[in-house]
Amino acid sequence: MSTPTKENTLYLPIKQVYFDQIIAGTKKEEYREVTPTTYKKYLDCDEYGEPYYDDEVLTEEDMDFYGGDLLMACKDGKFPFFFRDDIEFLSLAVGYNKKRDTAIVEVTDITAEIAEMEKGKTRFNITEDGKPDFTPDGKFCFWQAVFHLGKVVELHRKDE
Repeated sequence: MSTPTKENTLYLPIKQVYFDQIIAGTKKEEYREVTPTTYKKYLDCDEYGEPYYDDEVLTEEDMDFYGGDLLMACKDGKFPFFFRDDIEFLSLAVGYNKKRDTAIVEVTDITAEIAEMEKGKTRFNITEDGKPDFTPDGKFCFWQAVFHLGKVVELHRKDE
């Protein structure tokens, strides 16, 4: 196993309840939405910040269809992007105070799931007035990165 460095460790703020569950070993996954403001943290991108996409999932025709909404592409329910392969650890910090609980946790895998919007609603089409029309075979969805967690490598409690 490698050691945590700035290059292989992703910083994430987290709520105390989830932090405690991860430290106790009862929470084995941490979720983050892939949005226009966060995707560069999670996805493999080119020098211009554009995410690399799987051309076996998205065709050139699909690229034209999704256009500026590419991050919401839900082609056949398959995640069309590649996660960064250099994320080996998460640096978790409770809140934003200087004195806080922190930990470094091993990442064993990163996968994607379709995020639930509201009570089981996940996929949608966009109506002419720009609103979501939820339907099981919708062409759009919101994705979330699922960080599968391994061992706690470092733990620092605010009171220690």
